[in-house]
Amino acid sequence: MAKQKATPIAPGDKLDYTASSTITGGDPVQISDGIVGIAQTDLASGDTDGLQISGLISIEATTAIGNAGDNVWYDNNGSPYGGTASSGAATTAAASGDFWIGILAKDKGATDTHARVLLNQPNPTLPHWPGKVHTTTAADDTMVAADDSGGVIHVTADAAFDTTITLPVGVVGMDFFIQNDEADAGLGLIVDLNGNEIIEGTNLTIAATKTAINTKATSIRGDYIHLVCVVAASTWTCINKRGTWVTST
Repeated sequence: MAKQKATPIAPGDKLDYTASSTITGGDPVQISDGIVGIAQTDLASGDTDGLQISGLISIEATTAIGNAGDNVWYDNNGSPYGGTASSGAATTAAASGDFWIGILAKDKGATDTHARVLLNQPNPTLPHWPGKVHTTTAADDTMVAADDSGGVIHVTADAAFDTTITLPVGVVGMDFFIQNDEADAGLGLIVDLNGNEIIEGTNLTIAATKTAINTKATSIRGDYIHLVCVVAASTWTCINKRGTWVTST
């Protein structure tokens, strides 16, 4: 008998679900946008059974690392470490995931075959931003308004030098979510505004010609900044942030 993708450690609530196609026991099932269930047994199309929708599970995972509290997605074509390639696996790499399943209950290393996940449990300090487009960059990058505004940019480069994300000229209503997804103290992340634009507000203030810096030495995986343009080609507001952000000198 094949190993199940996910097994319960601390069982939680169940929700009746009628399968629209064949489901293998242990597989994650996207019940609706933002709610996932774990099949307890094999189900044929039309069968109804209770799927686990809360509690703690152990699930096969890719090599992507993570800290306790990090968001976890399920990649239908993900390759579990030590498992069958492209057979499906949990991942902390948002851009690779097909749907969100919860948060890590404990730190996960690159060679851990399984992740421990609290099902459907959000982290109030690190949103998973449902409905947003997630992209990943591993080098300095300049954002394109039409492609990147409204999405979440995950920065993963682990370089000797800081990585810089440069925003386009601000247009009212533009918003950018920029997140440091490297290991703790693994990446210095710089957010550079265009020209003489500024950030002002209670969450963060950055003067003209300066940059916002998530310093490498104090960075924690998952640190992010959310900026919204409030005055065209002039002013951005920091709606929220996590971690230590400073201004360039």
